[in-house]
Amino acid sequence: MLSTPTIKGFRLEPNQTVGIIAPASPVSKSEIMESLQLVESFPLKVRLGNHLFDRLSYLAGSDHDRVSDLHQMFSDPEIKAIFCARGGYGSARLLDKVDFDLIRENPKVLVGFSDLTALLIALYKKCRLITIHGPTLSDLPRGKNWQHLSRLITTSRKPRISLSRGKAVNKGKARGTLLGGNLSTICSLLDTPFLPSFDSVILFLEEKGESPYRVDRMLTQLLLSGRLAHLSALVIAQMEDCGEQEILYSLLQERLGTLSVPMVTGLPVGHGDENISIPLGLPALLDSDRMVLEVEESATS
Repeated sequence: MLSTPTIKGFRLEPNQTVGIIAPASPVSKSEIMESLQLVESFPLKVRLGNHLFDRLSYLAGSDHDRVSDLHQMFSDPEIKAIFCARGGYGSARLLDKVDFDLIRENPKVLVGFSDLTALLIALYKKCRLITIHGPTLSDLPRGKNWQHLSRLITTSRKPRISLSRGKAVNKGKARGTLLGGNLSTICSLLDTPFLPSFDSVILFLEEKGESPYRVDRMLTQLLLSGRLAHLSALVIAQMEDCGEQEILYSLLQERLGTLSVPMVTGLPVGHGDENISIPLGLPALLDSDRMVLEVEESATS
């Protein structure tokens, strides 16, 4: 049986409108003011979600209100792309409340990472929507984050990402569907209907603030789940504040090196100063000889 075709949001053009939402933890206007000015200077127009600055303990307002902002942005024909204000925690709480039919009928660019991994890959699983693993507004001004993201969503370029700062743990070439994101968030979706199959997938993983034994526990959980049995390849992105790098990469090699698929480190994606934007759900090629990851389609229509 043929797989369901993927759908993409449309390429952005100057002076179009992007929506800003907070599906996870709360954010203040001062935290994202510089980013809002950066987006507006592109130039793009900005529409703030009705509940963007809500706060309910460690969440950016109630689940009802956060998912309402998500639905509003997808249903509004003037909104051409949706940026998330910050990660934190809370995206997974929305998944059983999302109107996936609405989103499938109104495909748009959606950008986020970290806790937003739950929303990004659930939309791929349920709608086959190509989403963008990229910076939230809270870290958009860092380095060349905005430059990478804006180029990805306003042009027809096919991303080609250098892994030259990493190393090949298992050498080889592999093609597959590019998926991935935050390790702990992916583990939290195991045994739910919102996590796609990783068969024939080039999977990338990033993390922040987890000690080596906790990383070990999550990797072990993934291995025991059987989800990694038919991967095409594995790419380790930034593992920020996860202990000494030598110990961490020794752990990664010990737990994952036996998968007998190409495995490399050095993907400049995650919580570090550099967070390159990459599309989730598109075919890609990993080549450990050239240390490059090439996405074979543009991220937008």
